[in-house]
Amino acid sequence: MIRSHHLCAILPAQIHVLEMTSAALLNLMKTAIDHAGLKAVGEIARTFDPQGISAIVILEESHVALHVWTERQKVTIDIHVCDYQANNLPKAEKLSHLLEAAICLESDRAQWHYFCLSETPD
Repeated sequence: MIRSHHLCAILPAQIHVLEMTSAALLNLMKTAIDHAGLKAVGEIARTFDPQGISAIVILEESHVALHVWTERQKVTIDIHVCDYQANNLPKAEKLSHLLEAAICLESDRAQWHYFCLSETPD
């Protein structure tokens, strides 16, 4: 069975997150990914004029995307992992907690949404 987990949220961002460079945001993401036990294999970030950053880290298990909305003082987080060889949901949940702790002043798990897609082999 192939299973895909998707966790997403729109969260209020601390001032230091809104002031980060794209390199700093990617570093924050890769540190959290490593601590969650997932494996980063690629990355890209784009800084927008006059404000905002989108950063994506490609995982061996799928991807993580953060979008900083400076003018709204928000960050959107999308975490997508697949269970091709192991159940990666606990790692994705740990990553969501780590990113939330790094981005927000306080936790608000009610802002998170979870979707799971499953496909059984033919």
